[in-house]
Amino acid sequence: MNRSSSPSSRWPLVAVLLIVGTFAIYVSHVKKTANAPTAAPVSPPPPAASPAPAGAPAAAPASPALSGPGTFYPSQGHAHWDESRLKDFQYNSNPPTSGPHEEVFADGYISKTPLSKAIQAHLLEHGNVLIQYHCTCPSLVKKLEEISRSFDTYNPQMAMEMGKAVLIAPNPTIGKNKIALTAWTRLEMLGHYDEGAIKAFITAWLGNDRNSRQ
Repeated sequence: MNRSSSPSSRWPLVAVLLIVGTFAIYVSHVKKTANAPTAAPVSPPPPAASPAPAGAPAAAPASPALSGPGTFYPSQGHAHWDESRLKDFQYNSNPPTSGPHEEVFADGYISKTPLSKAIQAHLLEHGNVLIQYHCTCPSLVKKLEEISRSFDTYNPQMAMEMGKAVLIAPNPTIGKNKIALTAWTRLEMLGHYDEGAIKAFITAWLGNDRNSRQ
């Protein structure tokens, strides 16, 4: 007579089935993982720029100033304006060393009357040098005129156009007993006649294309 299998005799079979099923699930998962496209690695974002510490000095821009005698004043441009616009314009130096101006030259190397600021700026734009004075001093004026004539090698209008003129003029705005030397973007004030300083200024800036292009 046949007997039914006891529950205890079926446990080995159940254990084998569980092992086989688990292995089949594992193999299936490995195949899916192997066939999946690989995602490109994500680059981390660049670090944000750190703000400058409080009180830290700002980076200084490159200076356009050329080395040489006198004080440098930043260029206010080369614009050509008519007289009605120029009357309210504020130049950044006195006498002016750059800025908008009329396209008018002086009448000659030596002027017995003050030159307008607009004419001064135009003369400097071409590379000329101005020597202006404020005093009742005939002997000084004579010395300044002699310096001007030592550079007088061209017709005055041609010299001014070429930036080869040294011009002399009175200027009551610069302070009593003062001499003002000006070139484009450059000013030197003297409290007395100094021939060496005057000639050094002229030598540095007369006809200086690099200076007048600033």
